[in-house]
Amino acid sequence: MDFLLSLLERLNLWIWWAFAGLFLIGEVLTGTTFLLWPAAAAVLTGVLALDMLGTSWPVQLSVFAILTLVLVWAGDRWVRPAMNRGDQSGLNDRAARMVGQRVVVVSDFSTGRGRVHFDDGEWGAQTLDGSDPVRDSHVIIDEVRGATLIVHPA
Repeated sequence: MDFLLSLLERLNLWIWWAFAGLFLIGEVLTGTTFLLWPAAAAVLTGVLALDMLGTSWPVQLSVFAILTLVLVWAGDRWVRPAMNRGDQSGLNDRAARMVGQRVVVVSDFSTGRGRVHFDDGEWGAQTLDGSDPVRDSHVIIDEVRGATLIVHPA
């Protein structure tokens, strides 16, 4: 027990910042954002633990606990929703990126069905109104249904 008390009495800026570093390493490994807040609390507690302030270890531990709880609550309440609300770029959703694109008809449509060129390949296409665009005309993609593009004349 004396050993534990002697360790606690030695808490200072560098030990708190080492804890913060360990929490940050854990955050990088997990990516949950929950360990980010105890790391921030450890940095702030380390500033409080400067020798010139002479703060005792029970106060330091109490401040760390309170700051951790407050920062976890605030982060979960405001930061996490802001991170999840980010702009949906469609980076990994090719179908979402295709909608609204202007493409070239590569074979005449017949009964509302034909082929168009998009990016680096040809796709089967269909018009909902039954119109038949001709080769080399332009159409716009309205939606993607499986491997078929639903288009309308440009």
